[in-house]
Amino acid sequence: MKARIAHISDTHLGTRPRDGIRPNVWGEEMRSQLLENDFYERFREIFEKISKLDPPVDLVVHSGDLYNSPWEGNPSQPPVVAQETAITVLQNFIEKTGIPVLIIEGNHGLYRLLEVSLLDSLKMAVPGLDIATQQDLKRAVRTGDPLVRSYDKLDVYCFPFMDYAVLKSADMTTIFDDWITTHQTRIKSRPSIAVAHGMDIDQTLFKTIFSIGYDYVALGHDHHQHQQSKNAWYAGSTERWRFDETRHEKGFLVVDIEAGSLPVVTPFLLEYQRPIINEKIMIEVEDSVESVSDKVFALFDDKGVKTPWDPETAARIRLVFEGKATRMSSFELGMALESLRMRILSKDSEYNVSQFFWNVKQSVDEEFTAASYPEIESEYLIQDPEDDFRAYLETLEIDKTMDTTMLTKIAVRSLEHAVGKKQGRLSTESVMEDDK
Repeated sequence: MKARIAHISDTHLGTRPRDGIRPNVWGEEMRSQLLENDFYERFREIFEKISKLDPPVDLVVHSGDLYNSPWEGNPSQPPVVAQETAITVLQNFIEKTGIPVLIIEGNHGLYRLLEVSLLDSLKMAVPGLDIATQQDLKRAVRTGDPLVRSYDKLDVYCFPFMDYAVLKSADMTTIFDDWITTHQTRIKSRPSIAVAHGMDIDQTLFKTIFSIGYDYVALGHDHHQHQQSKNAWYAGSTERWRFDETRHEKGFLVVDIEAGSLPVVTPFLLEYQRPIINEKIMIEVEDSVESVSDKVFALFDDKGVKTPWDPETAARIRLVFEGKATRMSSFELGMALESLRMRILSKDSEYNVSQFFWNVKQSVDEEFTAASYPEIESEYLIQDPEDDFRAYLETLEIDKTMDTTMLTKIAVRSLEHAVGKKQGRLSTESVMEDDK
């Protein structure tokens, strides 16, 4: 018996990039932000493409992170439009094609401290949708039952996201592995696959899964579409969630499966109108604010973004500045870049840019970490905040009764709280804690 599936993953519906966004631009007027809407468009596009496949697939498998939130960086529910998009797209697809859809829970869209799942309410709204949540996984391990969904031509063994640190702290790693080998064993007479959300880097991809002999393992969590092993693939994300994903091909996989044989995997790739520019600009010792600005505009000209505003093609841009000049402080550089951003993102701008932000690496001896998550990145531009703020105060006429040392402490603590370097309340005690 043969089976054919479409494998998608990491759609992150509801992602809202925040840093350096051009104001008052909409993907759908008064409903979704421009860049947020890109994720909805890719979701619609993927299911439209799958509906036209010939021969058709027997099942669509989504290997986690349907929604972007809640997660550890954002505890709120996904936007209403994200939930509406999931419902309407899935309803229309299943009604039109009759093809079932299975979605497992990833680390995004997962409530950490609640025994509920957004996928449960989605299932109630969409006939023909199957789900496997973390609560389903916990229940199956506790009762000693398999977590499997069976269809006409294949069986799907489900492994929703499970944090390794949680298992370890509960002393359940061995119990979990035993559950996999005992209760998630495949039925060998027909095609069987596993669908899992995890990666080696955070120990959430459990190696025992690969010992069962599934004909295909559909993986999620890594946004890079690639082959993990001879019968396991990551489908990758459908939209560029991080700036460093510009080098990745995006899309979905069609997998032809036959019991006892290696799967035949065919990638289907998406094309994007919106460019994402992730570049480095070197700051030389003799550079000034003006010369750095010139470098930025030269880069923009080279990348072809000096064109009239077009919301479909407006670029997302992130720059990394490396090096340090003797003729300007990091504070002056930050102020100059803020001024550039106001010009570039203004209503009358000559640049077709929807997002512009940056990071500054002042010392070539320091390790630089590339952009991770644009919606939680902080633009902490001041490398020596105390010195820079004191220098700024010296340019002002300040009442002699004011304590400039205290002003400096408050300013520095406020910055640290704003970028997440300090936690808790900003109080007199937290301002003075270094003096204790």
